[in-house]
Amino acid sequence: MIWTKSLETGVPKIDEQHKELFRQADNLVDKNNAAKVDATLTFLKGYVAKHFSDEEILHRVSAYPKAELHKKLHEEFSAALRSLLSQFQQATNKQPVILSINSAVVAWLREHIMKHDKEFAVYYLAKQQAGAKK
Repeated sequence: MIWTKSLETGVPKIDEQHKELFRQADNLVDKNNAAKVDATLTFLKGYVAKHFSDEEILHRVSAYPKAELHKKLHEEFSAALRSLLSQFQQATNKQPVILSINSAVVAWLREHIMKHDKEFAVYYLAKQQAGAKK
């Protein structure tokens, strides 16, 4: 999973966290190292919770009108990630589960960043600029 400039939101804290999510997602492609995948999934579960919390704080302080929808998307992904971790831990043949996890995480991150996070960033940065002009 490669980070590109097209994924940048322009909000430094969010972009740095997204880059870390992408770096970690690269570990999910190592289908020959189940321990590494397990450790990455466990890390991601915690990191995603922190990242989502940080984003949701920005939603609240900026009075983002789509905050509840965005939070719901975060909750759905968190639940899916927990489910994937459970499936991985219970699987006897881990390789197909690893491929499924990788494609699910990568697809969700790309879509979520490109659509929802970028939409929020436009709103947030406009609010920041308007506040700076006062």
